[in-house]
Amino acid sequence: MAGSEFDIDLAARRLPFPDGSVTVVVMQHVVEHLELREQLIPFFRELHRVCTDDAVLWLSCPDLAKVCTAYTTDRGQALKEDRCRRWPEYSLDGVPVQQFINDLFQARGRHRNLFDFELLAWALGQAGFHSVARIEECDLLAAHPEFPPRHDDEQSLYVRVCKSR
Repeated sequence: MAGSEFDIDLAARRLPFPDGSVTVVVMQHVVEHLELREQLIPFFRELHRVCTDDAVLWLSCPDLAKVCTAYTTDRGQALKEDRCRRWPEYSLDGVPVQQFINDLFQARGRHRNLFDFELLAWALGQAGFHSVARIEECDLLAAHPEFPPRHDDEQSLYVRVCKSR
């Protein structure tokens, strides 16, 4: 992230923090860019290592269940309109609306996975995290008002993860 204290390769297998030294992690639309078994689960294990016992992770990503429901409901029209409200410059350039679903899945080749709640909770569980709760963006912003709102509950999955049970 531009202006951040650290530039970290999340797929490098080792975070540059001592064991049990991190109390809060916030990642918005990051996890979908990592391959599940070779990158994401090892990364979650590293997070587990560096987090204190009372650490809290706040994660968001595109929601596979919401995207699939949107496709069967209206071929993704409402999601496309939501995107255009938030990013007026977004356009499909005359391509039928179903292409928006492809944009969410692929992100021009940058997405490796989409997650629903169960799959994301499973991946976190593989790393030792067991307290995973579905939340909404307002819950994240209430805890961390310094983050800019995305206004993307319609297409995103938000979770709060505690290291300890």
